[in-house]
Amino acid sequence: MPGSLVVINPHASKARDAGTLAALTERIEAVLAARDSIPPRLCETASAEAVRPLVAEALEEGVASVVGVGGDGTMRDIAAVIAGTQTPLGIIPAGTGNQVAAVLGIPLSPLAAVDALEDTTERVVDLGEVTVELEGEVPTESSFIIGCGAGFDAELMATTSGGLKRRLGAAAYFVQGARLAMRLSATPCRVTIDDELIETTATAVLIGNMGELVPGRLGLRLPLDPADGLLDLIVVDASSAIGGMRGLADQLRRTQLGGGSGDRSIRRRGKTIRIEPDGSLPLEVDGDHIGSGTIEARVVPGALRVLVPAGD
Repeated sequence: MPGSLVVINPHASKARDAGTLAALTERIEAVLAARDSIPPRLCETASAEAVRPLVAEALEEGVASVVGVGGDGTMRDIAAVIAGTQTPLGIIPAGTGNQVAAVLGIPLSPLAAVDALEDTTERVVDLGEVTVELEGEVPTESSFIIGCGAGFDAELMATTSGGLKRRLGAAAYFVQGARLAMRLSATPCRVTIDDELIETTATAVLIGNMGELVPGRLGLRLPLDPADGLLDLIVVDASSAIGGMRGLADQLRRTQLGGGSGDRSIRRRGKTIRIEPDGSLPLEVDGDHIGSGTIEARVVPGALRVLVPAGD
């Protein structure tokens, strides 16, 4: 059997330095060669379009695993191809947020994550599929691991500069979030969850498969279960900074699902969720800003196998 394919995003924040990347790839080769009894194939690309054929070819060859070195976007691009197969995803978190690694108990240090690949078990998790209808464009389909949504979260991702992320890492989102909180607004939205229509006004509408508020440090009391065969809907209506804090506090304290039309804070679960803003709200998929329009997400239960530390 062939060894593993390693897909490296050289633009990822923790892999951008040449010396760091060289040390990381050297360790990856040593660990995977020992584990698989054959050296891995290493490929560097920052292009989502280039990832698909690389991974598809590796699947045809029967690789032991596909390992991603990068952020959550890199993991999503790989997952979209290996979904529904028996080939597992190995994660070396080298991006800014690294939500997937944090949720699944994978070390957030890239070198520690490489060492963890020496002894792993497989965890089966759900994957999301999303149809995006941007204003004036043909609908497109893609996959997500973490989630998607509209409003504040998407604007945060779109406006946090690369320079700020390089200087501050994940803390850059808190700095930019504080700036955006000074001009919060709410937009009328129609949200359909498993054929039930909810009419509300929203500052943020999130559809989550997995994730934490602060990766590895602060999660919700009612967590997102990545293996329950459902997607989580989170809606917060915050037309001011104070309203935003109240909505955030409610979501953090919640221990039960609830909320419907007219409520300022909603937490529900379903298999299919559609967001239709009446105005122009920015959209995001797994942290990538994609424009403005309508979004519809569906869960694919148990679609992805992920290598996690055996102790977990």
